[in-house]
Amino acid sequence: MKSLYSYGLSAALLLSGLGAQAQQGRPVNPVGAASYPLGTTQALARQLETQVGAAQRSAPTVMLRVSPTQAFTGKVNYHDALSATSEYVVGEIPGVAGSSFMLRVEGNTVEGNIVLRQSKQAWQYMADARGNAFVQPVAIDKVICIGYNRPLDDQPLPIVKGSTAQRLAVVSLQSFPGARGCILLDTDGYALPAGTGWNNGNAYNAPSANMTDANVQAMWELVSEDFRPFSMNVTTDENVYNSYPLTMRMRCVISPGSGSTIASGAGGIAYIGSFRWNDNTPCWVFMSDPKSGGEAASHEVGHTLGLGHDGRTTPNEGYYTGQDNSGAWAPIMGAGYYKPVTHWSRGEYNFANNTEDDLAIMASATYNVGYRNDDHSGAISGATALARNGNNLAGNGFIERTADQDYFSFSTAGGTLNMSVNTVGRYGNLDIVARLFNSGGGLIGTYDAGGGGNLNVSFSASLGAGTYYLQIDGTSSGNPATDGYSDYGSLGTYSISGNAPAGGGGVATVYKDCNYTGAAVSLPLGDYNLAALQARGILNDDVSSLQVNGGYQVVLYENDNFSGASLTVSSSNSCLVNNALGAGNWNDKTTSLRVQTASAAFSLTLQAEAASVNNGMTVETCTDAGGGQNMGYIDPGDYLVWNNITFPSTGTYTIEYRVASGASGGTISADLNAGAIQFGNTTIPGTGGWQTWTTVSKTATINAGTYNFGIYAQTGGYNLNYVRISKAAGARAATSGDVAASAEHIELYPNPATDRLYLRATRSLSNSTYQVLDAWGQTVARGPASAESLDVAALRSGVYTLLLTVDGQTQAPRRFVK
Repeated sequence: MKSLYSYGLSAALLLSGLGAQAQQGRPVNPVGAASYPLGTTQALARQLETQVGAAQRSAPTVMLRVSPTQAFTGKVNYHDALSATSEYVVGEIPGVAGSSFMLRVEGNTVEGNIVLRQSKQAWQYMADARGNAFVQPVAIDKVICIGYNRPLDDQPLPIVKGSTAQRLAVVSLQSFPGARGCILLDTDGYALPAGTGWNNGNAYNAPSANMTDANVQAMWELVSEDFRPFSMNVTTDENVYNSYPLTMRMRCVISPGSGSTIASGAGGIAYIGSFRWNDNTPCWVFMSDPKSGGEAASHEVGHTLGLGHDGRTTPNEGYYTGQDNSGAWAPIMGAGYYKPVTHWSRGEYNFANNTEDDLAIMASATYNVGYRNDDHSGAISGATALARNGNNLAGNGFIERTADQDYFSFSTAGGTLNMSVNTVGRYGNLDIVARLFNSGGGLIGTYDAGGGGNLNVSFSASLGAGTYYLQIDGTSSGNPATDGYSDYGSLGTYSISGNAPAGGGGVATVYKDCNYTGAAVSLPLGDYNLAALQARGILNDDVSSLQVNGGYQVVLYENDNFSGASLTVSSSNSCLVNNALGAGNWNDKTTSLRVQTASAAFSLTLQAEAASVNNGMTVETCTDAGGGQNMGYIDPGDYLVWNNITFPSTGTYTIEYRVASGASGGTISADLNAGAIQFGNTTIPGTGGWQTWTTVSKTATINAGTYNFGIYAQTGGYNLNYVRISKAAGARAATSGDVAASAEHIELYPNPATDRLYLRATRSLSNSTYQVLDAWGQTVARGPASAESLDVAALRSGVYTLLLTVDGQTQAPRRFVK
């Protein structure tokens, strides 16, 4: 049967024989000669039960032997008979100020300690794998945080008297709802139950910190940012805290009147490793100023997650207050009161007395909390598209680990990019460095404010049209040994805001099916590899038709990352099946693509005398004032070749021949690479004289590249003045299909979406409705679209189809990603 007792003052009862019994069996020593064996865990539990039971409900004592020659008499203030083989006792050493002990024996597990604060001595209880118990002396700061004083200018806080029922209401805040672990900042008074290691095991009513909501929020912000890398919910809400199991939560009591009772004169106090204890042991902070109290709260909770103090060996000090030489940094596990930036540390500063890896310890399996999940890709291929609203760009995220880097993408029509990346407004830890890359992954610039307490960055850049990538990373400041810090603890929250010309939104629309049907996605200028296409709902080998606005072109690639065969489409194409673009079947073939402005006008004149010829060609001077300086006479069967001719972009080229003929005319054919690509015949009329010139032309679609260009005189003989190859700038006349496309042009952004999906249309959506279909074609959302934005927060991650009806007309379906 379980029995609970909470004892007050009474005479001490010493029961001898514990030490002799403990030595029976000669157990293996798990820690070395300094440890003292206490027998088996079952024997230790029976001894405690016997000693406590001998008191017959008066305040009992237990013998706490720590060596063959030293033992303490412990007055038990709290006892819990956990089971037939388990015992838990908490109390103090009579006559020794600042003393306490706690000992839990549960099955084969033994935990506990003896603490003498004034003499700074401590002992720790443990058991080996065979179920043998031991006690050994340890440094006191391996058991409990002592000597952590208030800031030099701190003033004692007024005590607000009152019972638990009279606590002040506190604003409810959460930093990470649903996280694995929880930290409660308890500022409104706390009724400490009997049975913890505090107050010698007795109950205690801690008064309220009497903080305003504004100060509570400020302190919460500081502590939240310190624990941002972890799956940890920092809250001020008791109900949220109570929803977590005992082994996954820590209460940090902020109370001015507790210092004299719990730890006189201290700034805060905690038991090392107590986060995982299966009880209600809290940690304490005795300051309510948001900065100093918040630093103390993070420090004490750090202890409960296994961290030791950060001090120095030279000078010998237990708490390092920060870098000299006007440095702006201090370690959280030192004393961070006086510096604007505080980090978790691994002791990289000069004369550090502690080089433990704070982050690894807190994130270890010991405490079962771990890091929060990475929220953005660490590579360009998986970059998250920045949300765009007109010319404005926005994004946000977290740097969770030292090696974490987050990538974002955006497209622009070209012009000035203005960008700001900021951490939280106060108490930030993340020192930001931003890097800008072009569509090929080439670094354009690195932007860093230089540290010294300056954590944010802003920059401008002049960019051409296309897609760009922004990398966000944590960085260092100064010299970690003397006046700065490395990027080890440069972690936390960031937000991105800026602007870049949007170019009027999408300039090309790709469709899943021919005739501009099936799921449709509008694309602005930019480069889209397979990952970028899939992020917008365009699947691999899924494009069958596309519409292209005047002055733009789309380059389709057969393989990922803009490789393999390519096709440039500079006007709308209703079906890529057996298309008339001269490059075969491109239906369901596209894996990556580029949306570009159309190439500028191109013109190249090839003089006859510069060609090589397979037969004799007579080169003569041209007497025509409008012609070139020379001409060549070609007979039937002559083949002229100009080597290494570069066609700058894929599209339709015009090939002009300036010729003269005294005969009845004939035909000329043209090709690339010795006939590998043929453009067919061009009829040459008889001009009636060898100096009577005419110009005839042939159009052909040529893919961008460098070729050997040749012409062949199939019949007839000619004076050839020149061959001119040209390409228009890309402007084209609007067609009826273009008018329809313009009337229904609708852009979805951001895509992928998070909470809201916005619609930008060329006409009003005041009389419109929408349906959202999942990947199985089931309707998962519907409603009016007149607000020009849709709430998609409740949708699961995945690819969706939007069906929009405007003025009674159903528009082409469009895909988006949640």
